[in-house]
Amino acid sequence: MKIIVPTENGKLCEHFGHCESFSFAEVDENAKKIISITTKIPEGGTGCHSINWLASMGAEVVLAGGMGPRPMMELMQNGVKVVLGCPELPVKEVVEQFLQGTLVAGENTCSGGDHAHCHGGAGHCHHE
Repeated sequence: MKIIVPTENGKLCEHFGHCESFSFAEVDENAKKIISITTKIPEGGTGCHSINWLASMGAEVVLAGGMGPRPMMELMQNGVKVVLGCPELPVKEVVEQFLQGTLVAGENTCSGGDHAHCHGGAGHCHHE
């Protein structure tokens, strides 16, 4: 299984559309172990427009703090499970918690409303 984590400074980035890179965790779901973690930046840069690239890279699960409704819907349409409200922890730690079933996910930190950091600008989540 391949788990994707939007990343900034080695930790889960709270806002999907603001990350500096994506971490790809290849895991053995049955053994609940991480096989490898690599970090990549799409050729066109990160942001909500990276959905097709993530799907083409074999994403099965995305662990994120927050995400706008459009990228969330596009990921799910590509067969990718989206887990929102994840804490800003080191990538290895958040993936291990997910595998062990101890990950505490909360509210989507990019739920629309008055969150200016989720709107406008290149590479940001756009709500429609």
